[in-house]
Amino acid sequence: MALKGAVARRYAEAVFDIGREHNTIDRWRTDIGTLAEYLGNRRLIFVLSEPKVGFKTKEQILRDLLADKVQPDALGLALLLTERGLVELMPRVASEFERIYDDFKNQAKATVTTATPLDADEQARLVTALQQVTGKTIQLTTQVDPAILGGVVARVGDTLIDGSVRRRLELLREQISGGALPNDTGNQSPQPA
Repeated sequence: MALKGAVARRYAEAVFDIGREHNTIDRWRTDIGTLAEYLGNRRLIFVLSEPKVGFKTKEQILRDLLADKVQPDALGLALLLTERGLVELMPRVASEFERIYDDFKNQAKATVTTATPLDADEQARLVTALQQVTGKTIQLTTQVDPAILGGVVARVGDTLIDGSVRRRLELLREQISGGALPNDTGNQSPQPA
């Protein structure tokens, strides 16, 4: 699994470098999304991965599907992945490309879960706080999950910040059942949580 991730990362880096050289990074981003959408289809993956189907037939299928939707170099990427038997990696290539793109633009995607919907002011304050913590421009997506009871659970890239009431209650239960509070050295009287 890690090997496929490394392969996908190499393709994404190569494509990003081409986009940077030709000042077409945003066009590549659009095309990569289109390729991931088409090459993420199980039926198409099956046909393009089938050894009994000749490459010329596979090439014609891809040209018919994609020639008027993506730039020629992006079609070339789809053909190369197909020829090398790596077509199923395209969605991973797309996610790696997004990660590289976000780093290049100094931005991060944040998904925030709250027990109740956030209004525009709360969202703006949250974006400001996350930007201060990460040093990056934040693209915020919100979702509601009453099960967290209150507070906020934020995922920024690979980092999870769990400030939910549910998590605080779980930690308190663990502390109570463990018989000690955090930072309790035995010399201090326990502080109420």
